[in-house]
Amino acid sequence: MRERATGRATPARIYLTDAAGRLHAPPGAIVYDRGPEHHFITKGEFQVELAPGGYTLEVERGPEFLAVTRALDIAAGQARNETIDLERWIDMNRLGWYSGDLHNHRAPAEVPDLLLAEDLNFAPTLADWVWADAQRSGAPQTTEPFRAVDATHAYSLLDKEVERLEHGPGAVDLVGLRSPVPFEGYRLYPPSSKFCEAAHAQGAYVDAEKIVWRDVAALVALGHVDFAGIVHNHFNRHSVELETDRWGMIPKFRPEFNTVAGMPLWSMEVYYRLLNCGFRLAVSAGSASGVKAAPLGYNRVYVKTSPPFRYERCLAALKQGRSFATNGPMLFLTVDGREPGSILRSRAPARVKIRAEALSTRPLERVEILFRGRVLKKVEAPSGSRSWTAELETTLDESGWVAARCFEPAARTIRFAHTSPVYVEIGSKRAPAGEDARFFIDWIDREIDFYTRETGFREPAHRDAMIALFKSARGVYERLAEER
Repeated sequence: MRERATGRATPARIYLTDAAGRLHAPPGAIVYDRGPEHHFITKGEFQVELAPGGYTLEVERGPEFLAVTRALDIAAGQARNETIDLERWIDMNRLGWYSGDLHNHRAPAEVPDLLLAEDLNFAPTLADWVWADAQRSGAPQTTEPFRAVDATHAYSLLDKEVERLEHGPGAVDLVGLRSPVPFEGYRLYPPSSKFCEAAHAQGAYVDAEKIVWRDVAALVALGHVDFAGIVHNHFNRHSVELETDRWGMIPKFRPEFNTVAGMPLWSMEVYYRLLNCGFRLAVSAGSASGVKAAPLGYNRVYVKTSPPFRYERCLAALKQGRSFATNGPMLFLTVDGREPGSILRSRAPARVKIRAEALSTRPLERVEILFRGRVLKKVEAPSGSRSWTAELETTLDESGWVAARCFEPAARTIRFAHTSPVYVEIGSKRAPAGEDARFFIDWIDREIDFYTRETGFREPAHRDAMIALFKSARGVYERLAEER
């Protein structure tokens, strides 16, 4: 494997399969075998013994390189050399953007090689993982929170996922931890707010890795969430996992959300309503590689930050909202030249120029510009188009936010991207959020009723603590609903 521009050997992800679809990997390689996902990692070259027959060789190195597919016919006794030149079609680091996957369950010892093979700049390592009522795996025995692989690749080691599904509150990922956060409790207690507070106390961050877990509306209202999981682990290379109810997510409130094309819109609508309530959340992404049928970095968030590259600087920039999340297309947004995470302030209605540009190695379907969740401009890409721009000049006469999203055509799976917002402040008054606040009041009332009837609490005080979380958040939404 060589990078065409430099001629140097480069790490990559390899699919080498026979006619029956079986993976063939060299001894000692990092192999991933999960559901329909079967690949191995090479540091630049490999040797493997193959029986005579036909094989397919596929080589990928993240979304910034063109994938290569080659058919191989191996004859008996044949020694064959293959050189694969990988071509970079876009260099996001040169543009100031660095990529991360916030939901990573791979073994910490593998992560350095995976980052290089996937052209992924940073990743938390959620080795410290609580599942349901118990610790599923523990944090590495180290006091070193961050570790650099080279000048543009790094990972953290003490991150934690608290994942309590079904009747539990959902999952939160604590990223950038400086010291371990202990777990003392069970599926229903304590509320996730306890772990969020512990993370924030040490300068770390909280990723709502799916924004549709049952407690997210409460956690966001009370300031416990930093990042909103929009491109999450129900999207992978092979399919979209539409089953959500049994895991403890909120109900899908429109039939289209139960389709491949509509599944992304479900999370997006919840996100838009939170933004309309005035909560400023950056979009994030995660693949859950190590658990799901996805390589590390399949879903990734790009963060724009000034050089030099530092893991901590990427997380800080993400908190500021300087990001877009994607599992394929690259997506860029400006509002009067301002990029995501910026604030456009004006004392009076403002005439603005908005530009969204989407780029992909695969055909695009559409690019959309949104204001407060409403589509202001939709551009449908011509058949076969891999680059498309939506531009709009309009007057914004109320406060809110502008974002962009783009989609490739839905098939077995769907690839899409979404930016964090550019925030707009017109005058000193916030736009009314009554309808959106009432959406979350209904959400919270449903959860209060659910936990009032839940029989799994071990002590009355534990039930009281969970319900108190939701009641505190309800007060926030009540005040927002009353604003005029």
